[in-house]
Order: sequence, then C-alpha cells, then structure tokens
Amino acid sequence: MNVVLNEALTRRELRVPDGKISYLEWGADEAGKAPLHFAHANGFNGQTYRRILEELSDRFHIRAWDARGHGATRLPADPATHRNWYVYRDDLIRMVEDFAEATGQKVILAGHSMGGAASVMAAAARPDLVRGLVLVDPVMTPWSFRYLLMAFRLLGMKGGPMSLADGAEKRRAVFPDGETIVNRYLGRGAFTTWPRGFLEDYVAGGTRLRDDGQVELSCAPAWEAANFRAHGHNISKAVRNLNVPLALLHAEHGSTCRGSFPQKLKRRDPGAHIMQVKGSTHFLPMEFPELVIQEVRDFAARLEAEGR
Repeated sequence: MNVVLNEALTRRELRVPDGKISYLEWGADEAGKAPLHFAHANGFNGQTYRRILEELSDRFHIRAWDARGHGATRLPADPATHRNWYVYRDDLIRMVEDFAEATGQKVILAGHSMGGAASVMAAAARPDLVRGLVLVDPVMTPWSFRYLLMAFRLLGMKGGPMSLADGAEKRRAVFPDGETIVNRYLGRGAFTTWPRGFLEDYVAGGTRLRDDGQVELSCAPAWEAANFRAHGHNISKAVRNLNVPLALLHAEHGSTCRGSFPQKLKRRDPGAHIMQVKGSTHFLPMEFPELVIQEVRDFAARLEAEGR
C-alpha cells in the first residue's frame, strides 16, 4: 500500500515473511541520488526525523522505516519473548536488500540511538549491502552494563539500569487527540529540549486512531520498556566486525555511546569523523538538526572523494 503524503513524500510497505514494514520515502523518482536509510530511536518512528530528512532529500534517495513494534509497521512484537535487538538487525537487512536491489547501489545507513545500533549490526553482518554508516548517539554499552541489566531482571529488581524501562512501562498510551499529547509532552521529561515541530512529527507518525475516536501510541509502552531491557545482543562484536566507512556524532550529556566505543569506532575506520557535540543530550538530532544534516552531507562527500 502506497500513501502519498505530499508531492515529495510517500509512505510505502515492504512485505516480509511475518508481516509488513512501513517506511517513508523521499526521492524515489529521481535518478542518480545516493540511497540513504534512516533508523529511529526506541519508541519513536521515521516521521519523527522528517525535518532532517526532507532537508537531505535534494541529495539523497531516502527511506526511513518504522521499526518492528513502532509507527505503522505491522510485525509481531511480543514483550514477553523480547531479549535482544538482533530482530532489528534482521529486519533492517531485509529493508536494505530491497533498497539496494531497487537502486542498484549500496546503501548508506544512518541511525539514532537504537537505530544506530541496529545499523551497526546490519553493516557488520552484510557489508556487501552497506556503503557506510552515519551514527547519531547510537546505543553502545559495555558488557558490564549488559550483565548488570540481566542480573536486575533475573532478580526482579527495579531502578538502576531498569529505570528507563520502568518509566516507559508506566507511560500513558491513550489520549483524546494528538494535540493533547503534544501539549502534555512539550518541555517535559525526555522531550525537554525538543522543538515543537519535532514533537508534532513524532506524534503524527507514532499514533493511531482508535474506534472510540481517541488516539493511541503506536509503540506500546510494554514494547518500549522491553527494548530498554533487551540487551542480549553483542554490540561489541558487531563493532569489531565492522568494515565500512563511518561517522559518529555523540552527546556530551547522557550519551548512550559509552566508554571506549568512540575510540573503538575510530579504530575500525581511521578516516572517520568522530565528534562529541558540546551542549547536546541523547536527543541530539532534535537539538542540533543542522549539524546532523551537515554530517550526512560531509560523509557522502568523503565517500565520493575516496571513490567508494
């Protein structure tokens, strides 16, 4: 099913064995543009980043998915059985296989937070499909955090590494309308530093109308919480196996790209631009959208200059 949202933007679906992945697409009818896929953070959706991606659509053929359990995508998402993010890696590989086939080119993968981690794992598994990576504060935590998280879960403990999951699980899911959500979230909690426009796009792409006329968050609070707890994947191994060019922007405050991971990424690509963005939080794309736009453009220029 294709839904034309405006003259430049279309929502499409990719059929996969267990359902359909919904994604936004810019520039599909314009030949010669470099393919770029953008993967969003936990609890968000592709439309959240519309203001960034539209600015890039003059140069790139863009797809931005709604990951499993998010937005308009309809794939099984059972919190009770969710243990790691390999499912996102595998879903993303299917997306990139289709994108590469459609364009006849390798794809640049960009991603924020969980989307950055999924992009790293997909690139490590299928470098034949991936031209390079642009990572915006990807979730990369050391093995000690993963084991601490597992210990808390096994013992049924709250707080500590479980705090984000505990908070997500309590999130209200049903509201009278989208405007109510925007007004409730604006300037509060995780959305403290978000401009209103980004929040409006997040709500527009991340809610669905119920039969009773109210709206509901498309990413169920239980699924968002399960993602915060599901760290059974090995991101360190994926980084060790990376063999593609990359760029990294990471936050100054509350970064999820922790410990030595920026240095590890630099070792995988000595030519990589690695930058900690002063004054930024984990929500760097919303706080410094122009910087993210320029980073993607500069990365593509580097690839071209190097003949990649």
